[in-house]
Amino acid sequence: MPYTARMNPLARNPLLLQPFRLFFLGAALYASLGMLTWAVFLHLGWLPASVLPPLAWHGHEMLFGFVAALIAGFLLTAVGNWTGLPTTTPMRLAALVILWLLARLAMLLPGAIPVTLTAVLDCAFFPLLAVVIARPILKSRNTRNLFIIPLLFAFALADVLFWLGQTRWIALSPSRVLFWVIDLITLLMLVIGGRVIPFFTGRRLPGVAVKSRAWLDRAVNAGAALLILMDVVLPGSIVLGIASLTIALLALIRLGGWQSRRTFGEPMLWVLHLGYLWLVAGLTLRGLALLGAGLPELSALHALTAGALGSLSLGMMLRVSQGHSGRTIRANPVMRLAFVLVSLAAILRVTGLPSLLSLAGLGWALAFGILLIVLLPIQFGPLRT
Repeated sequence: MPYTARMNPLARNPLLLQPFRLFFLGAALYASLGMLTWAVFLHLGWLPASVLPPLAWHGHEMLFGFVAALIAGFLLTAVGNWTGLPTTTPMRLAALVILWLLARLAMLLPGAIPVTLTAVLDCAFFPLLAVVIARPILKSRNTRNLFIIPLLFAFALADVLFWLGQTRWIALSPSRVLFWVIDLITLLMLVIGGRVIPFFTGRRLPGVAVKSRAWLDRAVNAGAALLILMDVVLPGSIVLGIASLTIALLALIRLGGWQSRRTFGEPMLWVLHLGYLWLVAGLTLRGLALLGAGLPELSALHALTAGALGSLSLGMMLRVSQGHSGRTIRANPVMRLAFVLVSLAAILRVTGLPSLLSLAGLGWALAFGILLIVLLPIQFGPLRT
């Protein structure tokens, strides 16, 4: 919900006017610079000093850096709409952003900041976000969205387990934890995507019969939640592969009712449908990989992150920023290019060919760099009515 100047003098700052503004800028900047840095490392072997090894830094910072800012900006805005209550204040919002930023900076100062302090700063973000989000949900008795609270605490637990494994306090592979985080993100994309994509499609194309089936929604969401548990208990198993293929089929049937072919003339719609299709592709490829099809599971998971998350985050960050600041929801030609670039980058990454990895990173970095440039005047601008 928008803030007013009466609530706090900080509300006069346009960046603190709405929760998504600073977080979406941070997410777009970090997605672009972080991936550009990774592409340089893949091509030249150079990476800034970090408390983490290169591969661990890349995985952790994409999931707990970029994705954390994305989730915070989206949920702090969406929960306010769902409950009719403000999710935070300008002061608390600024504190959350500063905490996120401090953790990112601490990662790059291995000699100046102890690893334990870096881990504490990083691990504090999701629990605090969960508490902030829980207040309006519980106060309004918004039972439909109660699942968000344990989901955020699951992200928090995963971050703690990552650091415990990384520092060898427990015998747990940090990369295995990052797989679980991708499972959590997949669940969130399936749940939220299943709500907003048919809704936006039906509202923008009123003459199109968009079909949503409650039983199918429940089956997809429950299956994705079960997939997380199976990945913890039966990692790399055939059973996990079969489950992944089953959820992919259910998700594809679900997508079939959303009239995707009718969205080709609406970039702000087709990018969301494309992102959901990437979810189907990622789950399918992962299932095939686990069944011995010869594709590395990590490449399949990049269909879920680079493809699905990349497309959905581009579309949703632009839509939320435009819609909640009173602007027309539209994608100019350069944003349409960004939508295409992120899928091309995902295709290159999923191939797994070493010669294409840095090119894939450059494509992703350029797509989110475009988004950042488009968002800047919106986030620094006034709220239009």
